[in-house]
Amino acid sequence: MKEFFCGIDLGGTKIDIGIVTREGKVIHNIKIPTEVENGPENAIKRMKETINVLLNKLDLSIEDLGGIGIGSPGPLDTKEGVILKTSNLTGWENTRIVDMLKEDFKNIPIRLENDANAATIGEYLFGSGKNHKDFVYITVSTGVGGGAIVNGHFQSGANSNAFEIGHTILNFNGPKCNCGNYGCIEAYASGTALERFAKEAIDSGEESLIKELAGEGKIKGEHIVGAAKEKDPLALKLIEDEGYYLGLSLYNVIANYNPEVIAIGGGLSNALNMFYDKMMETIKGMSLKANIEACQIKKAERSDCGLVGAAALSFYEY
Repeated sequence: MKEFFCGIDLGGTKIDIGIVTREGKVIHNIKIPTEVENGPENAIKRMKETINVLLNKLDLSIEDLGGIGIGSPGPLDTKEGVILKTSNLTGWENTRIVDMLKEDFKNIPIRLENDANAATIGEYLFGSGKNHKDFVYITVSTGVGGGAIVNGHFQSGANSNAFEIGHTILNFNGPKCNCGNYGCIEAYASGTALERFAKEAIDSGEESLIKELAGEGKIKGEHIVGAAKEKDPLALKLIEDEGYYLGLSLYNVIANYNPEVIAIGGGLSNALNMFYDKMMETIKGMSLKANIEACQIKKAERSDCGLVGAAALSFYEY
């Protein structure tokens, strides 16, 4: 039984590549820029080079690997190993990433999965989902995504695109989402949405420390969080709204999945303590008291759950 696996966490800005054990320990990893504008061939060539660098550094051969797993933004055709189309990877439409990797790694099993699904598996096996049969992972960052484990089984869906929580609609008359619909959770509760709400308020004339922290650059989540720590009124309202929107979202998750644990990851999870109280107040203000009381909501334990989850695709059966 092989003990080493390669995980590839593919993002629009960077690619995290690592060698991971069956127990979820990252032996060594290297992050490289995606360089989306240079196309998939360039990025996949550098992925191959990085895998070989890692193997050499650890004195391993390709034959020592039990498999290579890739977590990628979707939608995907996981059976054929194809990235169909994603807004984070412009120009990567219909990229046969598995076949392209197999050109160099012919005898190694290679598996492609949605990045949020891979992160869910990583957090379930090696983080806050450990020893829980009913578990949900949600990432709140540029977008909102996640995955669900029900009675110990990962919910993949008909084409590996189940649990698109970010595109559940909160308000049909809400802001337009990148997916083309209106009022999605992602259009209300993502880091991108938080930044958009801040910009709209400042553009309409509201004074805020956020503008000072951003300077001449784009408003980012870190500017809003920083201003909220200084008790800036607009920033505090935006953070409170974030808690409210996430509360509505998680209430729906609890109603549908009745999980023991919901883990929140992604960039905005670093500010979870700031919007946690409003989020919980919103959830507890609704019905299904027994289900809410049975569910723990916490910050994800593994910041690298995307990487270890991608590696685990080679040995975790679902």
